Amino acid sequence: MSENWLDEDALLYPEISSLIEVTHHDMEEDSWGRKFVTYSIEIQTNDISFNLPHSKVKRRFSDFVWLRKRILSVSPVHKRNIARLPRRYLFSRIDQDVIAERQHGLQRFLQEVLQSETVLSDPCVHLLLQSTLSVSDIEEWMKSPKRQPSSKIILEGKDLVTPDRTDIQHYLRPPSRTSDNRSLCASTVSDDFPSSPTYPINVGP
Repeated sequence: MSENWLDEDALLYPEISSLIEVTHHDMEEDSWGRKFVTYSIEIQTNDISFNLPHSKVKRRFSDFVWLRKRILSVSPVHKRNIARLPRRYLFSRIDQDVIAERQHGLQRFLQEVLQSETVLSDPCVHLLLQSTLSVSDIEEWMKSPKRQPSSKIILEGKDLVTPDRTDIQHYLRPPSRTSDNRSLCASTVSDDFPSSPTYPINVGP
């Protein structure tokens, strides 16, 4: 087998790669004057399960809690092995050490759950990670019988979630998420994914 053939094969069927980074974004207040920490989720990927190859959104800890419950409600197979979220703390105990610990735990959680094709087939996951819709907006979207495709929402709002950076990684987009990267059938996200829990949820601490 020639080296040229190997080079061409690597070009045609590049390895799927995703970089996920969670960082502390800011301290904010809600309408009741209660303070909370927000985190930035930045994703760089060549996985065509995602609508955008590069995105950055701002989320709070409760959004991650909602995401974990969502994953368990539509995919109970993850019940035994889904990553845990960092511990909850009273606000008075939140300091830089707690924020750093939480950042690490949230990033590890996303890195683990986003390895699952089942998770990546849920449009709600993509709306949380690559759009500016709030959790309540996503829940309202799920209830709508004439909802727009999640991909359209994400692509129409891409200017709001695309970081203005030059130090990004550029990946070739493979044809699918299959293990050998040779299927010509593109992976798609179905907007007909279950919209309400059908199994008991046990989130854990």
